[in-house]
Amino acid sequence: MEDFGKSVKTSRRSRNRNYVPTTVINPAANVLSAKEYVEGAFEDRREKVNLFQQQAEQRRIDLQDLVDDTKRVDQTDAQAKMTEQFSNMVTDIYKADIASFDGDRTDYLNKSNNAQKVISSFPKVIGVVDELSNKIKNMNPAEQKKAILRNQFMGKNGGRQMEYLEFLMDPSKMNLRIQGGDIIITNNGKDLFNGTQLINSVKEGNSLINVADDYEKEIGAASKDAMTGVKSLVVAKEYETMSKDGTRLSDTQLNDYMGAVNQYKDNLINSGKIDALINESTFQRYTDSPDVYDEKKYGQQTKDAIIDYLVGKEFPMYKKEVNKKGKTIESAIGDKSIKTKIVTPKEEEEEEKDLTTEERFDFSLIESIQNQSVDAFKNRKEVPSMLETKAKGALLRDFKNKEIRIGRSKYQIYDFDVMRNDDGTLKFQPLIVDMRTKEKIPAPVTYDVNKIIDFANDLEQGGDLQYNVVQVSTPQEATELNPGSVFSLEGKKYMVTKRGSAKPID
Repeated sequence: MEDFGKSVKTSRRSRNRNYVPTTVINPAANVLSAKEYVEGAFEDRREKVNLFQQQAEQRRIDLQDLVDDTKRVDQTDAQAKMTEQFSNMVTDIYKADIASFDGDRTDYLNKSNNAQKVISSFPKVIGVVDELSNKIKNMNPAEQKKAILRNQFMGKNGGRQMEYLEFLMDPSKMNLRIQGGDIIITNNGKDLFNGTQLINSVKEGNSLINVADDYEKEIGAASKDAMTGVKSLVVAKEYETMSKDGTRLSDTQLNDYMGAVNQYKDNLINSGKIDALINESTFQRYTDSPDVYDEKKYGQQTKDAIIDYLVGKEFPMYKKEVNKKGKTIESAIGDKSIKTKIVTPKEEEEEEKDLTTEERFDFSLIESIQNQSVDAFKNRKEVPSMLETKAKGALLRDFKNKEIRIGRSKYQIYDFDVMRNDDGTLKFQPLIVDMRTKEKIPAPVTYDVNKIIDFANDLEQGGDLQYNVVQVSTPQEATELNPGSVFSLEGKKYMVTKRGSAKPID
């Protein structure tokens, strides 16, 4: 064995042999090299640790900045407690971050992800709660009664909906807690909802509390359609009145909108657009009923209320009153102007005269329509149904709701059937409704348009119409007559109300 403690000498070799040098091993150099390696590795690790600590500290600062951004001047105690809890989470996450160096970082990553999710969603949750709460609180009690749908508080979910409403009316009692990556909203110690789910639900157009839609756009479109053509039914009127002392004569000019109102109402009644809007929202918006909506019970009431609202909006001059006798009186007088002049007794005598039917009613419109019909007949043109519609409008303008009598019964005109004679002239049949039974039938009379003055005179003189009486010998014959026909059987008069049914009129 060689002694590494002594110097190594080289021996001389024979000149005639090859020279092979001997390897030199220095243990001191190896020890020094190993020491330098260990010291270098330690320095590398120390640099890694320092760098990791610096990065962990920066992650803590960034997360704390998110927490600080959630603070508000007007925050409630519950919100202040939550931001304090967020700060504690940041410290806990920082410790988990440091502890995970060179180890399993799963725990740290889970805590960090949940914290970032909760902290970033916190302002959004509070913002949505504030928005929903303000929407309810900004209504006065009357508005809340109209807007907050009542059906949602019925049934198995009614209790939960009431809790939502109570919460939104006073969110100051709100508490919050963290569950994983979610914020849970609580009230009076009871979990109400998940904050993340609330945000997503609101994004989809939902809310905690269902509020009635006013359907303003859709109702406006229905009203616009119903107004088509009704303005032509406005009647300009003028009349004079004398003061009681006979010294002042007043000339009154006005527009009577009643014909237009009635046609507008009919158009709305027959409008499918109005029918499509009858629901819980419109029931609460347009009626004063405090009940929970039921379509069978309140469908018609809702439709009537919408129509009344639209009539009042389009015709603010329209009035409906009940007189002392309990009779409903409707009027729609607008654009009224009165001019008064001083008159002498002589002028008064000249002014006093009874107005004729022709002066009380303006028949020029329907006469003009008939002339168009005759002209179309002479030129062998088919009369457009529009002329018949216009004629009906002209008749309704002057005679709708006028009362007539047939025997002992009183009726009211609600519409007209307009037909054409073979020569192109027009004829009309009033459609009437029994004022007691509300039964609707055709009147037992038909007038040519050129006899309209006779019809008007009959109405002005008490409403007794002249009608034909059909003589029948058996009840079987009467069953063949059309509704509205008057027949005599065994000395008594009857009117057919519907096929196979009649009532006495004597």
